[in-house]
Amino acid sequence: MDEELELINRDLNNALSKLKESNSDGPQSRKEKMAQLIRLHLQHVQTTVVTQRRRAQQRTKRQFRKMRSFFMQQMMEMHSNYLQMYTMLRLKHARSEDTDSEASDVEGEEQEQIDVQTDFPSFDSNFFEHVIPELSEEEFLNTLHVTRGTFDTLCKQLAPTLRTADELARRLPAISPEKCVALALYFLASGERLSLIAERFSLPRPRTIKCLKVFCNAVMSTLGRALRQLPQHPVDCNSVAEGFQRESNMPAALVGVLGVCSIPIRANGEAKHSVLRMEYLLDDRMLFRELQLGCGQRSTLVPMFSHTPNTLSSLPKFRINNRPVPAFVLAPVYQNYPLRPWLLQRYADPIAPHEHDFNEVAEHLQESSDCALHRLMSRWSFLSQPLDISFHTASCIITAAAVLHNLLEELSEPHMLEWGNSVDVSKFRAEPLENSLSDETPSHAALEVRDFLARTISSTEI
Repeated sequence: MDEELELINRDLNNALSKLKESNSDGPQSRKEKMAQLIRLHLQHVQTTVVTQRRRAQQRTKRQFRKMRSFFMQQMMEMHSNYLQMYTMLRLKHARSEDTDSEASDVEGEEQEQIDVQTDFPSFDSNFFEHVIPELSEEEFLNTLHVTRGTFDTLCKQLAPTLRTADELARRLPAISPEKCVALALYFLASGERLSLIAERFSLPRPRTIKCLKVFCNAVMSTLGRALRQLPQHPVDCNSVAEGFQRESNMPAALVGVLGVCSIPIRANGEAKHSVLRMEYLLDDRMLFRELQLGCGQRSTLVPMFSHTPNTLSSLPKFRINNRPVPAFVLAPVYQNYPLRPWLLQRYADPIAPHEHDFNEVAEHLQESSDCALHRLMSRWSFLSQPLDISFHTASCIITAAAVLHNLLEELSEPHMLEWGNSVDVSKFRAEPLENSLSDETPSHAALEVRDFLARTISSTEI
């Protein structure tokens, strides 16, 4: 930067000396030209200093993000190594105990076999009746991914609806609401195939699927409306926008972040070996507010909020620096979303400093979106496995799983780090949809709104 400033000063001195030696203009005209040169010189110096400062800040932030990512990777590796060593030590300890107990009598051996079956419940066909009641609090949490108290609360809330379901009460053998809830939570948390889960709970596979549907419908009818909706009221909109502003310095008009993923389906029928595409909208607390699920030909799917009227276009506008700004959501740049005033995305080729600042905020929010998806998939492991069910059933279960996830997040339910050790959200990146919109050019209003937000971010950055 010093060399650039020296070059600017040298150019100014040369211009001033030539102007002084010139006899074609009068003294007043030379003074005006000198003043204009000085003003241009000051603007040039200011632009150079600000640009260099922004680049230095961005370079420092990029280095910090790399260091943070490297540190988190090292922590994850250390944690994984610790778990492996701990498992090996437990196995060695168990083997030593088995060696010491070889001289025990037949009754002792039979009791030990019963204890082993209790420790490893996967071989018990009466899983709900014999195994779950004997689990400790930690084992219960790692089996169903909810605490026993939350499980009891869910059963109480859903029992009135589940008791009226013909599939559970009128068919023999009858299924209690508690068993239905346990079966559904075990399916969501374990990621096992339905045939194995049906065997664990001593039910036929078709009835296991119907039990899952009954549970999901009960969740949606009891909890869905309260937990899964786009911010509509001004108070809720302001709360979400202010939350995003505190988190990322995005001006207070952002009401959600869009994300996209794809989940394989290996069901029979027309959807065999196809992919379920899930679009989701997250709020400032990384809760799932909206879901759009699609399966089949990509050309028949339309990205969320692409057309008007939609739920976003009816939201009240925000005022930022005395200028009305529409409520908007942030879309991923690689999914062929159209650029609209209510549907913004980062700059494809940033040049100016404020464009880089906007992209930095947008990338931070997209990283948070990936973290929210990782948290959902690590809590409900069935999402990270190919689904051996139909698209309609998968849509019903995934929607209810998102509602339950929101509920558990609001209750600050424990979320164990080791649940997500095998989850890699990068494997579920969705392919971009074909750009089938009639108007593919970005709207002038959207470009103006994005540019205004970017300059606001730069002016408020510390």
